[in-house]
Amino acid sequence: MPDVKEQINEVGLELTARGIAYEYIDAFEKPAIGMAFGGGDYSFNNIAITVAFDEDGESAQIVSSPIATVPGAKTAKLLMVLNQCNCDFRWAKFYLDEDNDVIADTDVVFGDEGAGFAVAEAVMLAASVIDDAYPEIMKGIWG
Repeated sequence: MPDVKEQINEVGLELTARGIAYEYIDAFEKPAIGMAFGGGDYSFNNIAITVAFDEDGESAQIVSSPIATVPGAKTAKLLMVLNQCNCDFRWAKFYLDEDNDVIADTDVVFGDEGAGFAVAEAVMLAASVIDDAYPEIMKGIWG
């Protein structure tokens, strides 16, 4: 079983092969890499996605930067929207953090098969789900 550093390197190679720029994040609790998505084919402008690797080298958490900030008066409505998004989309789950920011989160298990393909696919799926849910989230805040 490769250790966490080998898994991160494998993910880096896969992301590079897919043309996705990434960087190592030293200020995170766990070994982590981050990448930016947005603009172009995406309906959102700029979202950072961080992959935080578990020390066991078998799994990782994928979490977005804030997708939107929800005004306090819209919290209840947005919780209903996020709940519906969580029913509609299976590859990422949405929640409000302590700052009332909308965050997308998912996990990936890769074990002995290696992290490269599994993590790259999970990152791409998370970005796609955020893109699909983004109009509903914005409608819930502003509509």
